[in-house]
Amino acid sequence: MLNKNLKIAIYYDWLNQWGGAERVLLDLLELYPSADLYTLNYQPEKCPWLPKNHHIYSLNLKNKLIYSPFYAYKLEQIDFSAYDILISTTSHIGHCFLTLPKTLFICYFHNINRYLYQNPPRLLKPILNKYQSTDKIYGQRPDYLFCNSKSVASRIKKHYHRDASLIYPGIDLEKFTPNHQKPEPYFLIVSRLVPHKKIDLVIEAFQESQYQLKILGGGREEKYLKCLAEGFNNIEFINKVSEPELIKLYQNCTALIYPQEEDFGLTAIEAQACGRGVIAFNQGGATETIIDQKTGILFDKQDKESLLLAIQKYLKSPPSSDKTRLQAEKFNRDSFMLNFKKQVDSLWSKRQ
Repeated sequence: MLNKNLKIAIYYDWLNQWGGAERVLLDLLELYPSADLYTLNYQPEKCPWLPKNHHIYSLNLKNKLIYSPFYAYKLEQIDFSAYDILISTTSHIGHCFLTLPKTLFICYFHNINRYLYQNPPRLLKPILNKYQSTDKIYGQRPDYLFCNSKSVASRIKKHYHRDASLIYPGIDLEKFTPNHQKPEPYFLIVSRLVPHKKIDLVIEAFQESQYQLKILGGGREEKYLKCLAEGFNNIEFINKVSEPELIKLYQNCTALIYPQEEDFGLTAIEAQACGRGVIAFNQGGATETIIDQKTGILFDKQDKESLLLAIQKYLKSPPSSDKTRLQAEKFNRDSFMLNFKKQVDSLWSKRQ
């Protein structure tokens, strides 16, 4: 067990939204309540979920991909010499810190930089390809690497040539529970409205069907997606809900639709914990959290035809709430926190 007097810093890329990675950050802040929190950008009005008792150090930098080398330079200037442990939880640039040997530097990857390796903007691709060699150097800096899925572990191995310890995130299974009632006739999306989430694919599919679709979330593609859905009364956008309202949406839906390649994806677990199956693209974290034809349906192509076929297949034999709940119980928030703390304690003991 760690000495209570140890000084700990936690880094997270952007404190300006709410999602699965932010849930994980809250778990870490609960594990280490006296830790100082560092970030590239902090917008308090967008983070009502953040505890008030942490010292927050923000560089107040804008979220622009092209600024990534500048972010790294600024983060390298932060002096962590007063800290015993630095825990970075990141999907962008949080592996680039320079630390002294006395400071244990652990990096928990939600993903490596998506726009550098998986979805590079076409016009920036030549520059980003050159930047990969620099990013590989950053990937050697943490003392130990953790990650949230096998998919992310394989990307780390491919690009950084390092092994990462897998620690699955989890959800609060006492909150997300089934209501054991017959589902209502709507499908659900719970997501940030950004390009790689592929919400446009789902809207195009539902334009050709009479199925009801509820889309919960916000993001930079919101206007575009609403324009795409305009005139289709079976597609509804929901901007914000409370957590109890979110749970009701899960409990009462026919299924969650999950068209993106996700690094891990807590929403698929939340839906299954609430007794509903998931219709998901057969790549990334979904392959680790959904059992095909038992707790959901996995489809192989990101196109509307494949999605509509998957919906029809799902409706012929929807999973029982008992099966989906049992699968979700493998991803318990308490287990994540226990495993994370156990590994950090062990690494700190070795360091001593």
